[in-house]
Amino acid sequence: MDNIDDIRDEDFIPFLHGLGVETYKKSFEWMLNDSDFSGVLQWIYNNLDHNNALTAREECRYAELQKKGKLLSPDNLETQILSIQNDFEGLVLAGDLDSLEDAKLDIIRQKEKLAMLQMHEDMINEMIAQDESTKEDLTLDIARLETVQKQCNLDVNTVSEQCLQLAEEVENITSSVMNVIADVLNVYGSSINDKELSQQFFTFGPLESYRQTQSLFKSHFDLYTNKKFNDRQTDANEDDLRTALIEAKDMEERLSDAVCTYIESKAELSGELAKLMLVSNYSHVHSSDITVCSLEAQSAISLLEQEECILEQQLLSTVKLYSEARTRLAVSTSTTSAMMIRRQIYKDLSYLVDVCQQAVTLDRLVYYALRRELRTMEDVMQFAAHLRLYVIQEREIVADRIKSMTDICTEQENVERNLQKSNILLQSLSSILGVNYTDVSLYAKTYNEIMSRGNQLKENITEQYKRKENDLMQYKNSSAHLRSYIYDGCTKQPNCNNTIVSAMRHRLTQDRDAVDERIVETSVLFNDVKKNDKNNLRKLWQWFLTDQSKLLATIKNIRG
Repeated sequence: MDNIDDIRDEDFIPFLHGLGVETYKKSFEWMLNDSDFSGVLQWIYNNLDHNNALTAREECRYAELQKKGKLLSPDNLETQILSIQNDFEGLVLAGDLDSLEDAKLDIIRQKEKLAMLQMHEDMINEMIAQDESTKEDLTLDIARLETVQKQCNLDVNTVSEQCLQLAEEVENITSSVMNVIADVLNVYGSSINDKELSQQFFTFGPLESYRQTQSLFKSHFDLYTNKKFNDRQTDANEDDLRTALIEAKDMEERLSDAVCTYIESKAELSGELAKLMLVSNYSHVHSSDITVCSLEAQSAISLLEQEECILEQQLLSTVKLYSEARTRLAVSTSTTSAMMIRRQIYKDLSYLVDVCQQAVTLDRLVYYALRRELRTMEDVMQFAAHLRLYVIQEREIVADRIKSMTDICTEQENVERNLQKSNILLQSLSSILGVNYTDVSLYAKTYNEIMSRGNQLKENITEQYKRKENDLMQYKNSSAHLRSYIYDGCTKQPNCNNTIVSAMRHRLTQDRDAVDERIVETSVLFNDVKKNDKNNLRKLWQWFLTDQSKLLATIKNIRG
């Protein structure tokens, strides 16, 4: 047989300790290397399991079960083990190394799965935290955008107010320019009657430049008004008209400023040129020059008078056209505004009609819903009334039951209190057993002691009876000669002539009479006890052990 090369003391000694074997610090390598022992030790090492080794307590329990005959057969044991394994899946039996390894691998796999789930949980928590931070950032951005939007709305309102103020300023400037032009025209009209003022105006005034500027302004004004007002679209809204009016006022203001500047510069230049010509011609004046100048002045005056008439007519027509244009603009603006307002009112009225129709429809739906709800509420109220009656009846029934149960509990409490006070059972047990204890368990212990003593006495009596029978047999054998001596003759009657026999006969007769008297007394005492024991108190202990219901009925009758 081959030696065990793969087993050493380091492995075999703990194996023996697991089996409960004391090695006394000895080495077993010589046995492991011996061919006579190595096979047996190898089989023991491979087939025995230290988990199957019984402890002292388990050995004692095994001995008790073996003594009582409660050990299971191998088939029943196998069936019980299979049922336990079916009830508790994954349960590893002692010595099942493969199942133990599988269980360990399963535990490791479950731990890895738990670690993976914890890692996933951490990742999900991090993602939730990131989502929360992103949500907070989005909330801040939304609040910032709302603030910016509110600021933009405020800026729009401010800019619109500023635009309206600028439009009013433009209108005021235009009115002032028109007043200045009207004053100039008034001055020009008043210079016709005053010759000196007219001569100064004609001498120093830039009439030709003014006329050119007037014609230029008129042409630009007519072109602008024709472009902005006469060719306007029919579908222009109030905003377009307001924008066009603002642009017209702006153009008028700029043209008025340009005209005023041009007139002032030309007037100053013409006045300075006239002064220069007068100064240059003042030293060398000729009569012919004076005549020519007077003729030129008269012709210029006549031309100026003609131009004055023409200018008056043009001014009147221009003012009339301007007033008509402004009137038409105001009328068209007011008409357009009124039309837009009426359209808006019509839209609002149409919207109100639709809303009213929807409201009527909704009111009808609400009405039908309310009717349905009222009908349902009526059914619910009827059901509640029936339920209330049912609950009242049930409550009365429950109250009666509670009252009856309360009475029963009160009666039970009184019974328990009376039992605690009277404690007839303990008194009966005390009188039967001849002891007086406060602990109920002591009565059971005393009863067990009495039973054991009774059994012992029974055995002793049986043994004594057998011994007595043996003694009687011995006595009979030993007294055979005495009997033959006492009972002599053919009649087998006691010998009356012998005094010893007579004395023995007399004593035996007395003993028999005494025994009969004791038997009679005992029977009389038994009958008296039986007659006086109406409640069967002598049977309480027997009923306590065999029939508890009969015991309780007896106690109840005694209490009643």
